[in-house]
Amino acid sequence: MKAFYIPAALLAVILGFSLWTGRYVELRTSHWTALLEETDAAAGEENWPEARRRLDGTYEDWESSQTFFHTIMDHQELDEAESLFAGARAACAEQDDADFHMLLAQLMSQLRLLAETQSVSVKNIL
Repeated sequence: MKAFYIPAALLAVILGFSLWTGRYVELRTSHWTALLEETDAAAGEENWPEARRRLDGTYEDWESSQTFFHTIMDHQELDEAESLFAGARAACAEQDDADFHMLLAQLMSQLRLLAETQSVSVKNIL
């Protein structure tokens, strides 16, 4: 009977970590998406210094989670988000309204995709 408890406990720990990881990623990506929406609103008002400040703050916050994210996620998806951040920063520096809004929309979509890949769902299990 003892041989049953150790694997069962190990599976419970793995399941708990997986559920926590999915929730953590969802919370972080929702937070960044909200910050990017505020950034988009500032750019919509043509307040480019504020948009730049908000985008830089969001990127710094993003960077603070990258060590952990790189241990649990596909690097290709993270690299895509990183590229979109770089593009958005360049468009913001150029004050290119159309490109900036498009890149922010793509970045927010990529962040939602990151959260979706870590969620517990039938798509991810099968």
